[in-house]
Amino acid sequence: MVTNTNELFEFPKMYFVYIFGFFIICFFISDLILDTSNEDKLINNFIKPSPIVLAFFLITLLSTLFSSHIYTSFFGYYTRFDDGLLSYIVFFGLYIVAINKLTKEDFFDLVKIAILPIVPVSIFGLVQYFGGPSIVWSGSPVERVYSTIGQPNWLSQYLSILLMICLSFVLNDDFKNFKYWFFLYALGFFCFWVTYSMSGIVGFLAGIIVLCFNFLKTNKSGKKKTENLPIRIIFLCLISFSIIFTNLGLFKGKLNDLLIDVKKTVTVVKKAYALGSDYEVSDPGFIRIELWKSTLNLIKSSPKVFFIGTGPETFPYEFQKFRNTKLNYSSEWDYVFNKPHNYYLELWSESGIAALVIYLILLYTLIRNIPKILTPAIVAFVVTNIFGWPVVATSLLFWFFLSWSDIWKKV
Repeated sequence: MVTNTNELFEFPKMYFVYIFGFFIICFFISDLILDTSNEDKLINNFIKPSPIVLAFFLITLLSTLFSSHIYTSFFGYYTRFDDGLLSYIVFFGLYIVAINKLTKEDFFDLVKIAILPIVPVSIFGLVQYFGGPSIVWSGSPVERVYSTIGQPNWLSQYLSILLMICLSFVLNDDFKNFKYWFFLYALGFFCFWVTYSMSGIVGFLAGIIVLCFNFLKTNKSGKKKTENLPIRIIFLCLISFSIIFTNLGLFKGKLNDLLIDVKKTVTVVKKAYALGSDYEVSDPGFIRIELWKSTLNLIKSSPKVFFIGTGPETFPYEFQKFRNTKLNYSSEWDYVFNKPHNYYLELWSESGIAALVIYLILLYTLIRNIPKILTPAIVAFVVTNIFGWPVVATSLLFWFFLSWSDIWKKV
């Protein structure tokens, strides 16, 4: 909740993970060393990391060693200190602790706990949107909420992951618990919607498609019949569409902006569009397309960048000389871009093609091995990363899911 830092709430979150993460890792190591109840415990009982997860960590280490700015690659970009090698060390360490200490039942309990932040995050977000008591929110109402996550698109990714899990419980848990899961979904979806994030909506819809496919497949096979299914679906549709149609807000202008972006992209006659004056809200689609083109130029600039990247978190240093001049005619003409707004291009440009391929294999194995209740959440995460990138909250969830998939496939 600390606001007097760069990137709003991102910086203190990362330090929270560093401090408690290192404590947990150190306690785990000391337990392995000092517990002499079984002399062969360290050798026989230690669960090794998945080869693909280990490979992803090692390729990040290699990219850091050959980074164009090794300090930034180790600590992370100065405004957030996330996604550098240090954060990978902590997340990888927590992953090792999880696969060695947690059971299948522990993971199911923890995922229910992970959903609970929907309540404070959504309440704070809605207070931002409607305005509230100064003790909670002292500023004016905002058009796009960001709650405790720091940016609307980051918040929409975080909530889309949690809402997919919440929906799985809404549709599959005992009907006596329906009202609790439904309350969480209604509150979370309201906050999610008023982020007015197009990337979040696309990720949410992709997750819904996978959720429906899994649900129909399970019910059709006869493995499980959902009690009072029509009532659940009616309530979900009523609350969702009521929130949508009573809070169209910026989406009216965003649809206009989307059409303009498409027109600019497919037009045969190239024109200079000064500051996007035709836009009603902003020109994020146009900006992203030009960012992606420029990032591909960076990737193709040398064999070293293509294969092992410029180094984690060095994009803002290396990108500028490949910056497309068309960005000078966008609403963000004077911005220093520190992300390509596509996590897959970011991985390729900063850690090389091997990191990207390993990460995609990692996502495939994750979706394949994770419990079906989590696959819609992973799909939402994967899709939103096409237009953005993980932050501390979503990265922690991702590594938690990785550890769960390793335990699940061994059960």
